[in-house]
Amino acid sequence: MTVHQKIISPVESKPRRLPRYTSYPTALEFNDLDPALYETWLRDLPDDQPVSLYFHIPFCEKLCWFCGCFTKISNSYEPVQRYLDVLRKEISLIGSITGRKKISHIHFGGGSPTIISAESFLDLMSLVRENFDILPEAEIAVEIDPRTCSEAKVKAYATSGVNRASIGIQDFNSHVQEAINRVQSDALIADNLRWFRQAGITNINFDLIYGMPRQTVETIGETVAKTSEFWPSRIALFGYAHVPWMKKHQQMMNKHHLPGQAERQAMFDLASTKLQEAGYVAIGLDHFALPGDSLLVARAEGRMKRNFQGYSADPATTMIGFGASAIGSFPGGYAQNSSDLKAYSEALERSEIPVGRGLKVDATDLMMREVISTLMSTFAVDPWVIADKHGINHDFGREKADLDKLVAMGYMTQEGTSYHITETGKPYLRAIATLFDQYFPQDSDIIDRCVHESEG
Repeated sequence: MTVHQKIISPVESKPRRLPRYTSYPTALEFNDLDPALYETWLRDLPDDQPVSLYFHIPFCEKLCWFCGCFTKISNSYEPVQRYLDVLRKEISLIGSITGRKKISHIHFGGGSPTIISAESFLDLMSLVRENFDILPEAEIAVEIDPRTCSEAKVKAYATSGVNRASIGIQDFNSHVQEAINRVQSDALIADNLRWFRQAGITNINFDLIYGMPRQTVETIGETVAKTSEFWPSRIALFGYAHVPWMKKHQQMMNKHHLPGQAERQAMFDLASTKLQEAGYVAIGLDHFALPGDSLLVARAEGRMKRNFQGYSADPATTMIGFGASAIGSFPGGYAQNSSDLKAYSEALERSEIPVGRGLKVDATDLMMREVISTLMSTFAVDPWVIADKHGINHDFGREKADLDKLVAMGYMTQEGTSYHITETGKPYLRAIATLFDQYFPQDSDIIDRCVHESEG
């Protein structure tokens, strides 16, 4: 079998951004998906393999102006409760189709899952347990907005089996917080940490963002220093994506200084250096963890992978998405629920799967998915070995020509048929990964793509 080049859609008015490769193919390639095909994927899941669950809660009490997520602002609990009632219908419907599958990982994202009351969360997790068999060693994680969290909610998380919390810090500087409309004091963060640790939830993630309005290299240094004082077990350091043509609310920040490419890179370099000096170990593109963390163990054992939550040690190869806009990943492809809350609700009222779009994948996609995931996770890849594993005969001629350019530039080294990204090349990881993306336009030079890496 020979690898085929996918058809590329016409160039959009805005330059195509470099993917973060939390999936491959990326969501940009999704089209209408037949609900019957999605149901087949659900019914065909093997009983002897664990499954991961993702729950999307698309509500927040306040809009953060940097946000790129699918969410709605709600000043009352009534719309949230209506949504949870519909979400419960989806859990029961999907459970009736799949049967009682074993669950290795559960993740609540948003929006702000902390908008859910303690009682509602307990009820929701009870229903999940009625429909699925949550393994004793399963990781259950919740994304936390510290402004809407409470001690009662944390106790409900602990009672429900939650064992990891990802706290949305973004930045500790008060001027930056004002610029992005997300003001939260150090004392509030300290309270949240105390609640979680007293409840026995000690796996704490901090989510930080660099490249936002009013940020400077100096403020990033201060945020990293404060982060080290709180001593979370894991840190995600994401680059802010400024896309005001897609997310109109980001225009609210246009009056502030937005760091340029060189300054963004300097911010990341400083943060990375300071975190490692504080005792954290760098993982892949944008994660850091304390020695002994499960993610580091998975990396050492070759089990770490990249999915919609970033880097993961989850053994499941399937993720079922619940909630409006939620994406599921299956051996046969991707399925995304409708992002229209009305359409999502009406489908479930009719006891129909609320899928909106997705993508059926083929053998080539699966091969390239593993190539890109391996590169993103280990900074190294032997594409020929992976192609052979998938039974695909391909010499990667085009890709090799660009890989050799990167070797000549000092961005990569070569050992036999294996290519390794150097320290000089690591900032350009996503650009290098596009070499293997059969959907990404290959009409620009790889070195040019590396130059623009920091823009995303």
